[in-house]
Amino acid sequence: MNLGQSLFAMGALLILSLTILRMNNNILSTDETVMDSKVGILATSIGTSLIEEASKLAFDEMTRTDPINNLLLLTPSLLLGQETPGVFDDFDDFNNYVQHDTIYSIPFHTQCSVTYINANNPDGATTNSTWHKKLTVKISSDFSRDTLELSTVYSYWYFR
Repeated sequence: MNLGQSLFAMGALLILSLTILRMNNNILSTDETVMDSKVGILATSIGTSLIEEASKLAFDEMTRTDPINNLLLLTPSLLLGQETPGVFDDFDDFNNYVQHDTIYSIPFHTQCSVTYINANNPDGATTNSTWHKKLTVKISSDFSRDTLELSTVYSYWYFR
């Protein structure tokens, strides 16, 4: 083998090595994207389950048995949360609720907050009692860089 053939063989090996490195990088990148997708789907499932569970409950502690038509009878915003630890009987009991789950050995950390909102500005909270409450659920995981945030607005309607 002469010098030209040796250089050609070394060049071919260099190109092959670079191609293999690029393919490995692409495979690792694809695996990371797949893992992020799986974690995102599981986090969405956890958040949706919490929102559905909260939405099945009464709007407020005062509306559990009888309807009301006076905002002053609703729970003040500073007292939103569980009246009895471990008992969820109305929507705002999920305020300051924290949950930890492990699914397929992936840990998830969930934090909930409930606020009164003004119907004209659902993104902003108000300290005044209104007929609308917003539940925000934030789910994070050690396996994801992102924190998933889901929210829903629950309104109280009373018809005579």
